[in-house]
Amino acid sequence: MKKANAVILGLIGVLICSCQESKVESSEIANSERSEMIFEKGDKVPNDKFVGNVYQAILSDEGTRVSNVTFEPKGRTNWHNHPGGQTLLVTDGVGYHQEEGKPVQVIKKGDVIKIGKNVKHWHGGSADQAMTHIAVSIDHEKNPSQWFEPVSEEEYAIK
Repeated sequence: MKKANAVILGLIGVLICSCQESKVESSEIANSERSEMIFEKGDKVPNDKFVGNVYQAILSDEGTRVSNVTFEPKGRTNWHNHPGGQTLLVTDGVGYHQEEGKPVQVIKKGDVIKIGKNVKHWHGGSADQAMTHIAVSIDHEKNPSQWFEPVSEEEYAIK
């Protein structure tokens, strides 16, 4: 467990340093392309647990799973939970996150989303922007994610 904690702390340190931005003119931001990825994009994930185009690179899988996940616009997970809980560190773009029974949240670069144990939820890219996050799933090896139904278009639409 000490090794997994060291990996997580190291990744968080890299993310904090990488997410620091210099000030630029708003016109430069509007004309700039999506920033370079901090970690590799990974492989396209099967769509039986996702809607749209989603890519995952597993960075660590020893007890606690740490993954870099990229959602293209409208790409998203199905409803699911994590018996050990999950933390999302948004590293780029704009996306959505929703816990069952709560309204959809807009999430963006720099946000940290803490999801409790066994909380049914989903997350993904926004309707018109990609979103990348580091997903830290606690005790994933012993208690893997539980997957449920796809997020409907009605649930996905922000009102």
